[in-house]
Amino acid sequence: MDTSSLHKFLEKTHLNGAEVKRRRLTLYFISYIGGIIMAVLAAKNLARDDHYLAFWLGFFSFSVFANAALSHIFKNSNIFYYIAGFIVAVMVAVLTITGGYNNTGLHFVYPIILIQIIIVRFRAAIFYVTGTVGVVAFIVYYQESIPANYRGEDVSRFLISLCSFIAVAFISEYFWHKSRKEMMTDNLERLRQANSDPLTKVPNRRFLESVYFERAMKNPADYFPLSIVVVDIDYFKKINDNYGHDVGDRVLVQVATLMKNAIRATDVVSRTGGEEFLIIYPKTTLSMAVKLAEKIRVEIENSPFIEGDIFHSITASFGVATALTDANINDTVKLADEHLYEAKGAGRNRVM
Repeated sequence: MDTSSLHKFLEKTHLNGAEVKRRRLTLYFISYIGGIIMAVLAAKNLARDDHYLAFWLGFFSFSVFANAALSHIFKNSNIFYYIAGFIVAVMVAVLTITGGYNNTGLHFVYPIILIQIIIVRFRAAIFYVTGTVGVVAFIVYYQESIPANYRGEDVSRFLISLCSFIAVAFISEYFWHKSRKEMMTDNLERLRQANSDPLTKVPNRRFLESVYFERAMKNPADYFPLSIVVVDIDYFKKINDNYGHDVGDRVLVQVATLMKNAIRATDVVSRTGGEEFLIIYPKTTLSMAVKLAEKIRVEIENSPFIEGDIFHSITASFGVATALTDANINDTVKLADEHLYEAKGAGRNRVM
């Protein structure tokens, strides 16, 4: 996982997660509260023997309830926001055609059309609202064959006020998104700095413990079996003692780069302290993780550090373990660490 991949991972985990939660809760609140209100109004119109309006209100109440209920089942799908936007468009059209109760339906267009702006993503909302307003304008200007009856001066003033309302709502929404994006960029940079090693530019221990493992436990099907490889550069202290810490830092960067280039896009290399690294292989069995670790071991062994008159062979020891469920991640890290010490005790430069 390089800097850009870490950036995307943090964005998806922390910041986009908050936005997804906001939109989902907004959808639920509007759907359930709006559905209840429409159900009550449907009952009142039914009592007044206005079966036509009662039917449509009951239909819309059922539709928003059903859409919200399905969104609970399929939580990762965005289709339900767009379905809600379509329901709103049809609702506005029906209210305009029927006139609602005593031709007061147009008064409800303002809050209802605002739902499209809030729930549907900004760019899509432009098309939704433009289409909805276009349908409403067509209906009120050609109202000869509809039950509702609107005066000409009311129609023009309604459309002017509606367009003004929508313009203000979109301006507000635009600048909210713009300010949110700026805050998100700043927060992402802080998160990246807090979760990455400044020397090697790979994720650090904090990232693993507070971000990666937490996400893995929330979505176990996407990560387990989760193989963990603890890597320790052999005799690293001698490098610092013989050549100085600056050279030691460059050796760390070289090894980190070799490992980053050797892993898959879904894998993670992190620096957990000193000359120790940890590699994570999601959806990887123990036997496969051992093969992948051996490949990296050979790559490190075949890539000595060369700089000026310095030619220093580098090797590393590897400890491998696999977590089959999210319940034993910590135990698996400890087990991989134990295997690392076994590799060191057996002569180093090997995978255990």
